[in-house]
Amino acid sequence: MKYFLPPFLLGFIALSFQIFLMREFSVHFYGNEITFGLIIAAWLLWGGIGSISASKRKFNLTRLPHIYYATILFFPLCLIVLRFSRYILKILPGEITGIIPMLVFSLALSLFISSPLGILFVFNVHFQKGNLPQVYFLESLGSATGGLIVYFFLIPFFSNWQGAAIVGASAALLIFLISKKQEQIFFLIFVLLLLGAFSFFDFYSQKLYWKPFNLIKSKDSPYGKLQLLKTREQISLYNNSFLVYSYPDLASSEEAVHFALLQNLDAEKVLLVGGGAGGGLKEILKYPQIEVDYVELDPQIIRFSLEFLPEEEQRLLKNKKIHIFYHDGRAFLRKSKKKYDIIILNLPEPATAQINRFYTKEFFNAVRERLSTRGVFSFRVPSAENYISLELQNFLSSLYHTLKEVFPFIEIIPGESNIFLASAFPVSIKNEELSQKIEKLNLQTRYITPHLLLSRLNPLRVDLLKEKVSSGEKTINLDFSPISYFYNSVLWSTQFKGLERNIFSFFSKIHSFWLLDLPLLLFLSFLALLWLRRKKSTFFLTPLAVMGFTSIVAEIIVIIAFQSLYGYLYQSIALLLASFMAGLTLGSYRGKKRKKIYFSQLLFIQLGFIILLSLLHLSLKIHPPETVFFAFLLILGFLGGDLFVVSNHLFLKEKKNYGLGYGLDLLGSFFGALATSSILIPLIGLPLVSRYLILINSFCFLFLLAGWRKL
Repeated sequence: MKYFLPPFLLGFIALSFQIFLMREFSVHFYGNEITFGLIIAAWLLWGGIGSISASKRKFNLTRLPHIYYATILFFPLCLIVLRFSRYILKILPGEITGIIPMLVFSLALSLFISSPLGILFVFNVHFQKGNLPQVYFLESLGSATGGLIVYFFLIPFFSNWQGAAIVGASAALLIFLISKKQEQIFFLIFVLLLLGAFSFFDFYSQKLYWKPFNLIKSKDSPYGKLQLLKTREQISLYNNSFLVYSYPDLASSEEAVHFALLQNLDAEKVLLVGGGAGGGLKEILKYPQIEVDYVELDPQIIRFSLEFLPEEEQRLLKNKKIHIFYHDGRAFLRKSKKKYDIIILNLPEPATAQINRFYTKEFFNAVRERLSTRGVFSFRVPSAENYISLELQNFLSSLYHTLKEVFPFIEIIPGESNIFLASAFPVSIKNEELSQKIEKLNLQTRYITPHLLLSRLNPLRVDLLKEKVSSGEKTINLDFSPISYFYNSVLWSTQFKGLERNIFSFFSKIHSFWLLDLPLLLFLSFLALLWLRRKKSTFFLTPLAVMGFTSIVAEIIVIIAFQSLYGYLYQSIALLLASFMAGLTLGSYRGKKRKKIYFSQLLFIQLGFIILLSLLHLSLKIHPPETVFFAFLLILGFLGGDLFVVSNHLFLKEKKNYGLGYGLDLLGSFFGALATSSILIPLIGLPLVSRYLILINSFCFLFLLAGWRKL
């Protein structure tokens, strides 16, 4: 146990802490893939630097437990700093922040958590008397175990702070037991007391974060942190600091449903995807003949609503005409056989690649298949009352032209929110027609009234908006090319002055040559330079960096593809990550069991990467079953683990530097995470990114082949 547990715990706490840090980070910053790309990249960067720097140090192995204790203590302190970052940044609760504060906090927090973990890897190799394959195997096994425990046992039942405290306390106790040093008992007690206090003050610290608003309940669900605020009669529910709904908010509730429902007064079957608990359902039931299928991903949203909304709203949620389904909206639509007269998408704008999947051509096709003959589809996105900037035009145009690929008739209603109406038959947003229908039904509305529609649906205003949107850049938003998500990120950046806006504006205009071809040419030039130097170690270490880059990019491709095709199945994504870590464990076990290791084995493993990536590229065209993605990550991890052991074994024959190979692996992953999730995938698309990934690995194979002949 003395030799087994330390590297196992290293992997266990590393992945566990990374998961909790990312979840908390998404609560306090803009939680899209750009945010995640920054935090993952910063984590990998400092882990790599920590590992490489540790290789040059002299080691006192008696200090191994102290570094574990320090890492366990640093993590809750970092989460506390993150929670109260609004005071450092001088912003209000829930206020959006720019990319620069994100980057600064990503780098600062990861420095104190990830760099000690990188140092611990090298410490463990020395502790195991240079048995690097054994340490890598046990670390991978710990990561796989930690990922499964956190996702299946901690996230469903505990808050992020409580889960982090449980992981830290468990690790501290095990470190104490295997070190068998009684003088550490006081330090252990201090760590446990601090973690206990950290867990206990979770809710109270959230109340302090939300001041001057009154937080009355908080709950960490598998889908985010739900927080409910109450100010007099106003109830506001937030998910990861984004507003889910406010009650009462008649304006949002009315415009979300009535423009669509007024298109067909005979409609009987309505599908509402998201956003019903805050008043949308009440507005739909003003049409007495209608029955509603209401799809909501997170059951906790309904539970909060049933607990805190007024009795009238609670009765609505239990109305026999409303059928609630706790399901991913897109997966529900795919499995349903029912035809609907009206389908209303009441979700946030595509600010993430995950939400973007509800605004793609593939989703719109699925919607049309489920609509009745004269059915109407509706969604709304934030806009501007009068002025449409270039960034907003590009965003709205991408949605319009994507809809146009599926529906022949589209109308757009102007306002602070633009409501899109689409159908296979003509739809009308003429003020006279809608006003007559409102009066005929005697609808009791406050914001969708004949008087207010006279201004909002002014023909000149409607025509100007449609002309502006339809004349914008014609881009089609696809599952595997989420361009609307990127345009939304560009639009988001315009809220800030200076660097943020300039960065996204630059990438929105840049040619693909600079994003893909130029980096590939630089990579080729770098390989040529290394080959000319003919240094043995470079032929052993280069595939490690390429493998790190390849693994993280391929993982991101698989996760986004899986979400696009099969829905936001949070536990399935956990299994995807666990599949990769299990493959890494098996691959490293295979590597360390090799009786003899030759350079030619690197060639065959590298060839395996090329074949596997080619199969992934082909599978993106045929929409494979779920099991294919699990199998892919398992094999990817196996190849990565095997390559890590073989490459390091050959390198360590030349030079006893235990942290360099591990560090290069992490640094390669750093560049992959930084570029892919935030820029390349939304702008270029999954198929093209996977194609260039194949090219990078092919050139690496040729580099190794040329080196084999020289060695």
